[in-house]
Amino acid sequence: MKSTVVVGYDQTPHSERALVQAAREAAWRGASLTVVHAYNWMPPTTPRTYTRTHTPDSVEEAILHSAEEIAEHGADLARSRFPGMHVEAKATSGSAAEALATIARGADLLVVGNRGRGGFAGLLLGSVSMRALTESCVPTMVVRGEHRDPHDAILVAVDIEEPADELLDFAFIEAARSGARLEAVTVWDMTWAAEYAGDTDELRHAAAQATVDLDAALEAAVHTWHAKHPDVRASHHVADGAPAALLTAATAHADLIVVGAHRYGAGRHGMQIGPTAHALLHHADCPVVVVPRG
Repeated sequence: MKSTVVVGYDQTPHSERALVQAAREAAWRGASLTVVHAYNWMPPTTPRTYTRTHTPDSVEEAILHSAEEIAEHGADLARSRFPGMHVEAKATSGSAAEALATIARGADLLVVGNRGRGGFAGLLLGSVSMRALTESCVPTMVVRGEHRDPHDAILVAVDIEEPADELLDFAFIEAARSGARLEAVTVWDMTWAAEYAGDTDELRHAAAQATVDLDAALEAAVHTWHAKHPDVRASHHVADGAPAALLTAATAHADLIVVGAHRYGAGRHGMQIGPTAHALLHHADCPVVVVPRG
């Protein structure tokens, strides 16, 4: 089955950046690209008296036509940047987040912008982007940060106590496709212990031993996937401090950061976004990919 990348597009600057990134990801994969514009035919603030039964057919037809034009415009932009790529435009009615998550099922990647039409100047992450993440079953990229020259680096945040195969698989393949170097990072925080026990020799020794153990575990995890992708320039690093703060700072020198999120399970689609991923989605200086795991 040919792989597919799905992107949400609404002609805002954030979605323009997401479109370009999604097209680039599709080109690296040799995949097709689906450009989706979701619309609500009736705004949520519409008076109750103005129901669907009172809506002129011509209004609905005009809204649909406009949505199709927006999706096709995005598809044309992608085709102009990547001639020969198979690009499909799709307009759909309903919740944008649900539509994107549904259309992306079975895709290689879902790409969304940081925020859409409803965002205001100080908004860090749009509600559609966050909801799409929580409903998505596939790796999902939120395109964050300002446009800048590439750093030729991908970060992958590994919680050594959680399953990491799906996370490292995605990160190594992404690095192999883009030619970027890959750094696997595990962050742990011992500052809380010093606050209670003080800066003692015993605490410093325990911290040093924990760092050695974590480094060995991370090296073993990275080695397994590096053996499958020997051409990737891979390294690993254990850092001590607040995970969200350290990882966010590290994104200033990365083109992409990859993090994991637990699947809901029990027949429910989507992912549970943890605190570190949540912080990165709001503050990272580069695109963030959340990979479902477990």
